[in-house]
Amino acid sequence: MKLVIGPSSHGLGKSISKLLSLDIVNLEWKIFPDGESYFRFLSKVDDDIILVHSLSPPQDKRILELFFLLKGLRSYGANDVILVLPYIAYMRQDKKFLEGEIISIEVLGELLSFYGVNKYVFVDVHSEEVLKFFKGRVIEVSAFPLFRNILLMYNLINPFVLAPDAKALKYAEVVAHGINAEYDYVVKKRDRSTGEVESYIKDLNVSGRDVILVDDIISTGGTIINATRILKKYGVNRIFACCTHGVFVGNAITNMYNAGVYEIISTDTIESYYSRVSVAPVIVSAIKSLVEG
Repeated sequence: MKLVIGPSSHGLGKSISKLLSLDIVNLEWKIFPDGESYFRFLSKVDDDIILVHSLSPPQDKRILELFFLLKGLRSYGANDVILVLPYIAYMRQDKKFLEGEIISIEVLGELLSFYGVNKYVFVDVHSEEVLKFFKGRVIEVSAFPLFRNILLMYNLINPFVLAPDAKALKYAEVVAHGINAEYDYVVKKRDRSTGEVESYIKDLNVSGRDVILVDDIISTGGTIINATRILKKYGVNRIFACCTHGVFVGNAITNMYNAGVYEIISTDTIESYYSRVSVAPVIVSAIKSLVEG
């Protein structure tokens, strides 16, 4: 078995390689002046393959790169392929809201099936609905148990873990158990006459405490900023923003710090300066499960 590391997952791929003691396929990758991508395998791929490639921004380019790699693997004799997608583009487009809309994640799943992929490892997909679009054996792992060690390094003061909405409460629960803390979520209430959404924290005593905000994805940072502003009114101590997938669009980082966030912590599903937690251990466990059958 060999490991192919896509252009978006160099650091994570190398961590997985070390944990599994796998050879890495030498891959030449470059971008021509007009923006087109070029790939060439410099070593044999006629073996079982693990392909690690995050579909992080620029998402459309990363997706096309993925299919270049899959086509190359099939053309040059790869056997079984386990596809590790640390971050899945379009996973928030998993249902129709308006007539005429296209379910983008369904298209991705169909194309991957066309290329014969039937073994997947995902990390914290946005909803369970996403999984039904991928045929074969799919293992979803979570990064949130891994936040314990990094958070405990901060000598937290009576910590409280808070989800920015009810959907993210399951993540808050996992992190809270890891650091032996209380947890809850920000309540959102819509005014039926004006349509405006009011956010507030239930009757919780968070004054002087460190608060850890957790969510699966931070994109624009708007949800975290909204929660931070509310928390500031309650006199909290430090505010940590933790997520699995740090997309961080535009000025998201600056805006979160300006709102009062003390520290931003993400994982290497999308590699950046803020990737302080590696999901390699949980991905490796999932790969072993797929290999062992």
